[in-house]
Amino acid sequence: MTKMRERDDRRVYRLSIWIRAFAVAFLGFSLLGLLGLLWSQHEGIQNRNPAEMVEWGAITIFAVGWAVYVFGAVIVLSGDGIEKRTPLKTNSLRLLEIRGRREKVHRNFDGSYIRYLQVIPRDPLLPVIQFQKFYVFDAAFYAWYDELPDLDAMERTTLR
Repeated sequence: MTKMRERDDRRVYRLSIWIRAFAVAFLGFSLLGLLGLLWSQHEGIQNRNPAEMVEWGAITIFAVGWAVYVFGAVIVLSGDGIEKRTPLKTNSLRLLEIRGRREKVHRNFDGSYIRYLQVIPRDPLLPVIQFQKFYVFDAAFYAWYDELPDLDAMERTTLR
């Protein structure tokens, strides 16, 4: 049950099936809520509550945008580099442009943590490619990622 497709020498990694299923369920919930609100007020616009319409409309727009992002976001690993594609932008680095890797931990307001994998470029003007572990990576990806110089470990050894 891998969510990776191979095309030539490329590997395409998508977000977890659970995240995509939740996005579809949330989109369905929001559409049903909006349609239910519209149907319950089908007799006329006199009794409509504008705040409810705005709320359900905003929830539905958010759900559509999130579903587009979840189904459009991919990490592409090829023989000459890595790309992070989202519906709004694409960041890529060639192997010669990569300085190393880092792992960043972000603490949420509720005390939970999110781990980000980062691919750091040699040139600070190039984008840092950052992604969460929500993508379904295989052993080939982790083997490639682990071969990159570990900048966190290098930094710890120089601080001693």
